[in-house]
Amino acid sequence: MTNFARIGMVAIGFASFAQASNAGGWDAGTLDTSFMYNEGGYVELSTAPITSNVEANIQGQTAKHKMAKDQTRSSFAIKMEYGDFDFGLVSYMSGAIQLDGQSAHAAGCNPATAAIALCSAVPSADVKMNSLAVLGRYKFSDALSVMAGANRYSIGSGASVTTLTGYYEVSGDQIVPTYGAAYEMSDIALRIELIAQPQTNISNFTAKSSLASSIATTAVSGESMKIPQTMTLNFQSGIAEDTLVFGSVRQASWKNAQIDIPENGSVSDVASSFSNKTSYSFGLGRKFTDEFSGSISYATEAGGGSTTTDAFTLRNGHQTINIGGRYTMDNMTLSAGLSYTKTGDVELAVAPVFTASYKDNTVTAFGLKVGFSF
Repeated sequence: MTNFARIGMVAIGFASFAQASNAGGWDAGTLDTSFMYNEGGYVELSTAPITSNVEANIQGQTAKHKMAKDQTRSSFAIKMEYGDFDFGLVSYMSGAIQLDGQSAHAAGCNPATAAIALCSAVPSADVKMNSLAVLGRYKFSDALSVMAGANRYSIGSGASVTTLTGYYEVSGDQIVPTYGAAYEMSDIALRIELIAQPQTNISNFTAKSSLASSIATTAVSGESMKIPQTMTLNFQSGIAEDTLVFGSVRQASWKNAQIDIPENGSVSDVASSFSNKTSYSFGLGRKFTDEFSGSISYATEAGGGSTTTDAFTLRNGHQTINIGGRYTMDNMTLSAGLSYTKTGDVELAVAPVFTASYKDNTVTAFGLKVGFSF
């Protein structure tokens, strides 16, 4: 493997920490295929604690409350080579709704009286979606390869959302096809890769609801959830000795991939209002010694506007700076990265009286990764 390629792997790998903390819709992390381009056998483990300094004040009150929960996201990947075929397996957290809005009620909140003005319309939620993807890559030549596989998305038991008017439990899983192609020129570490996933309905998505978490839930009828269509273009190329440029463009059609939980007796409905998202990242990687290389990158995603009526919206886009380093010892690599994100300010207004003001919020992530070649 060229030194250029090694730089590219750490650079692109730590650019993904930005996506992990601020992707569109309710993405937590996206499918990272860079491990599939290692020579021979390869395995890696990574973890990234994420600190969300995302606060808001409700109905113009001076006190602010933390609306997003801190998280830790981990992943595992392994790849094996058999002639012109590569086979890989990767596990990662692909989705998360981690909110604490119902703890923002002011003293005296009562939804049944005029004191409803002291209540928060922002939900509390503990929903995680995990992915397990199986990938195969065939190399037609040193320059051209294709990739295909299946990605299983799964919402585990215990996932719940609490709003001012109801409590909801959700579960489900679905297998989504994945496919792509890559063009490479190894002498300059050029790689252009396109990865796609089609929109897919989660056919066995189920929801239950009740007026409060202390009341037994009953099954909902007509609930639905979709995985969005996505297209990701990854690229890298050497531009000078021991220096590489890299980046990505990712488009996700969230507008056609909403979550809808209908009314259930006296329990109100809950529905998402996602919009299509396109995210961009661009960075530089540099080999400093035979053992150490580093990278710096910038990532951005436009928001849906400075105002919203969606109580699940906590930001209006984001801008992120990532720095990463990688140290190689024989067949082992140790990587570390830091991601700092500034989220766009947004004003929430929900009828009849609810507001939440998000200003000057940030998200930070520190990631560690260890990889072994065999």
